[in-house]
Amino acid sequence: MPKSVLFDRDEVIKKVTDLFWEKGYNGTSMQDLVDVTGLNRSSIYNTFGDKFKLFNESLEYYRSFQNMLIDNAKSNTKTPKAAIELLFNGVWEQMNSTPEKGCYLSNCATELSNTDPRIFDFLSDNKETVVKNFKSLIEDAQKIGEIDKNKNPEILANYLFSSLQGLRVTSMVDRDKQHIKGITDQILQSL
Repeated sequence: MPKSVLFDRDEVIKKVTDLFWEKGYNGTSMQDLVDVTGLNRSSIYNTFGDKFKLFNESLEYYRSFQNMLIDNAKSNTKTPKAAIELLFNGVWEQMNSTPEKGCYLSNCATELSNTDPRIFDFLSDNKETVVKNFKSLIEDAQKIGEIDKNKNPEILANYLFSSLQGLRVTSMVDRDKQHIKGITDQILQSL
């Protein structure tokens, strides 16, 4: 008779996401995973596979959270430009509460994207999704006159993605809230 699972998988993923976010992939040991989840090694291996598979699941969890933020911004604002502003201001607020953490995916990019093709592919796919969302919002904003129609939506969407990543990394080394808010405002003024 197979053993039944006696833990909340989503809660475990949330805990390991926080751990990998804090320590990075290479800085996280199997013992760290045992300690944070309360599971023994065999339960972790039997349920999730190896450390990388668990890490990948945590990246997917974070990406789904990120996509939910984008969807919420789209549905909780009246205009496309307001959705972009809400996203950036939401990130600014998040960085104020935990500036030392940065962005999980940005941290992952700096740690692993140049050494692990699986991570590179994941992050490239994530970038394409975020840029596609920004481009759609920009095009919609251009249709109603919120953003100048002469601006290239593809370039502007990539600029917003790059600015968002830079803002998250900058917040890790510059804890002055007014600096980060000023940078956020400047990015939004470029629209």
